[in-house]
Amino acid sequence: MSGVSIALTFATLLMVSGSALADQFTFTSPGTVTWDGVYVNPYQATDNTQPQNNPLTIYCDDWNTEFSGNPTWSADVYALTAGNVQYLKYGGITSAEAVTIASGVLSASAYSNPKVYDLYLEAAYLDSKLEAVLASKPVNTTLQEEYAAANWLLFVNSANVGGLIGAINGSGTAFATAVYNDLASAQTIVNANGFNPAGWDVIVPANSNSFAMQEFLVDPVPEPRAVILFGTVIWLLGLLEFRRLAQGVADRALAQTLAEGRERTGARSRSTVVSRRL
Repeated sequence: MSGVSIALTFATLLMVSGSALADQFTFTSPGTVTWDGVYVNPYQATDNTQPQNNPLTIYCDDWNTEFSGNPTWSADVYALTAGNVQYLKYGGITSAEAVTIASGVLSASAYSNPKVYDLYLEAAYLDSKLEAVLASKPVNTTLQEEYAAANWLLFVNSANVGGLIGAINGSGTAFATAVYNDLASAQTIVNANGFNPAGWDVIVPANSNSFAMQEFLVDPVPEPRAVILFGTVIWLLGLLEFRRLAQGVADRALAQTLAEGRERTGARSRSTVVSRRL
C-alpha cells in the first residue's frame, strides 16, 4: 500500500473512531441499602457488549430520572475528561442548584452557567470516597446514604430539587450537615485540582432507548469502544507498515541474492572457459 493510500485510510478510520458506539447494559441489582424509599449507590450492572469487566459497580448521578426493575438499555461510554463533557447527559445544562445550610437545615437556589466539568469531577470524587466506605467492613450505611445524597444534589434540576432537599432535611440535622460538608469538601478538592479522574467513565443513556434511563459513573470501566476501535486502527496500520517494510527488506535481500548469484555464476563460467582453454 502506498503512503498516500495509508494516510487516506488512517483519516477515514479516525473519523469512524471519533464517534461513540453504544453498548448494551443490563441493570442487575440495586443493592440492599435504602434511604427515603430509594436504593442508594452503588448498583450492579453488566455490559452485554463488552463483558470482560463484568459485573460492573455503577454510581448514579441522576436524581431526575426514575426507573424500576432490571432494564436493558443502550448507552455510550465516555472517559471523564473535559473534552467529553459535551457528550454527557448533563453536559449542556445552563443552571444548577447551589446548596446552603443554616442551623443544620439545607436550602437550595438556582445559579447560572455552572462549571459542568467540575460538577462531574465532584461526582467522581464523592463516588471515590464512597468506594473507600464500601471497602471498610462492616459498611457504614449512613455514610453510604450521605455520599449518595450529596452526589444527587450536583445535577438535580429545579423540578426535583425540593423533594431531594426535603428528604435530606427529613433525615435530621446531623445528616443534612454531613451531606453539606461532603459537597463542600468535593468542591474544595476539585477547585484545587486535587482529584485525578483517570479511570472514571460515564455511562450515558443513548437516545435510541424507548424509556428514560439514568446516567451512571463507573470505575473501573469498560474501555470506550471508540478507544478500542482507535487502538485497532493503530494496530492495523502498524501491521501494514511492518509488512510494507518487511516486504521491502525481503525484496532487497532477494535482489542482493540474485545479484550475488549472477556474480558467482559469472565467475564459474569464466573458470570453465579458462579450464577449457587449458
